[in-house]
Amino acid sequence: MWCSSPDTDPFIAARMRGGSGAVAGTHTVRHKRSNRDGVHPDCMAEQTILVTGSTDGIGKATARALARQGHHVLLHGRDRGKGRTVLEELEEATGSDRLALFIADLSVQEQVRGLAEEISEAYDHLDVLINNAGVYMPERRTAPGGIEMTFATNYVAQFLLTHDLIPYLSASGRARIVNVASIAHRSVRSVDWENLPEFDDYDAYGAYAVSKLGVIAFTGGLARMLEGTSMTANCLHPGVIDTKLLRAYTSGAGAAPPERGAEVEVHLATSPDVSMVNGKYFEATRWTHPSPLALDPVARERFWEMGLDLTGIEEWSVKSRRQGMTV
Repeated sequence: MWCSSPDTDPFIAARMRGGSGAVAGTHTVRHKRSNRDGVHPDCMAEQTILVTGSTDGIGKATARALARQGHHVLLHGRDRGKGRTVLEELEEATGSDRLALFIADLSVQEQVRGLAEEISEAYDHLDVLINNAGVYMPERRTAPGGIEMTFATNYVAQFLLTHDLIPYLSASGRARIVNVASIAHRSVRSVDWENLPEFDDYDAYGAYAVSKLGVIAFTGGLARMLEGTSMTANCLHPGVIDTKLLRAYTSGAGAAPPERGAEVEVHLATSPDVSMVNGKYFEATRWTHPSPLALDPVARERFWEMGLDLTGIEEWSVKSRRQGMTV
C-alpha cells in the first residue's frame, strides 16, 4: 500500500517552501456484449459507471481499469475530437465494446444539466458516479455567472451533477458516489467566505485547496442524507499523480503514474470491502480523517448552502426514478 502525506504532496510541500466548451451531452453509445476477460473475482458484477474527466490522466486510467473488469463505462470529456480518440483507444486496449462517450464542459451549469439529461435518456439507471473531473487554474478565470473556474468545476459541478443523477443512482438498487478531493484541503486553515465564489482576491493554490475542502464537506453532508438508503458517498485523495493538473502547478517530478491514482478510484467504486462504507475520506485505499475544518458542521453547512444557491436547487431529495418515491 502507499499513502501520501503533507510532506510528500508537491502541492503542500511547495507551499511550505515558499477549456473550450463542447456541446453538452453529445455521446456515442454502444449496447453490445462486454468482453469479460480479466474480471477480478473481488469486484462487483457488471455495473454502469460514469467517470467524469476520463479522457486524460487519472480518469482515463480509471476508465481503462473498469472496462477491463467488464463494466459498462461512460466516458466524459470536454473536447469531442479528443473524446472519440480516447474511446477508440480504450476499446482497442481493453477489448470492451461497452463504452460510451459524453461531451460537456462542467464549468457551464447548463452543460452539466445537459450531461445528466443525456445519461438519463440513454440509461434507466446508474450504478456508480465517479466525480473525477477537476482543474487547477494558474490564472484567475471565471465561468458563466461569475463563479471562479476552479470552484465552478471542482465543487459546483460535482454538487449539481450528483443532484441531477441521484434518481438514476437510486434506481440501481445499490449505488456508490465517489468524489475526488485532494490532500491539499489540509492547507486551508480558514475559509474567507466573502471571497467565494468569485475569488476576486485570487491565489491559484488557495482556490484549488478550498474547492477540494468543499468536496469533502459536500461528501459528508451527502452521506448523512443517504443514511438508510441503498446509496453511499465517499471521497478520496488519489495520491501525488503525474497529470496535467499537477503539472499546471509544479514540474510533476517524482509523481506516480495515473494508474496508481486509478487504483484508489476503482477500489472505492467496485471493491466489496467498502460496499457499506459511507461518508469517509480516503488517502490511497486507506480511510483516514480529513482536516478538522472539513469535518466542521458550520463549514459543511455553508458549503452546502452555497451549492444550493449557486445552482438554484431548492432542496435535495433521494427520489428513485424507478420507485417514484422519496427515501
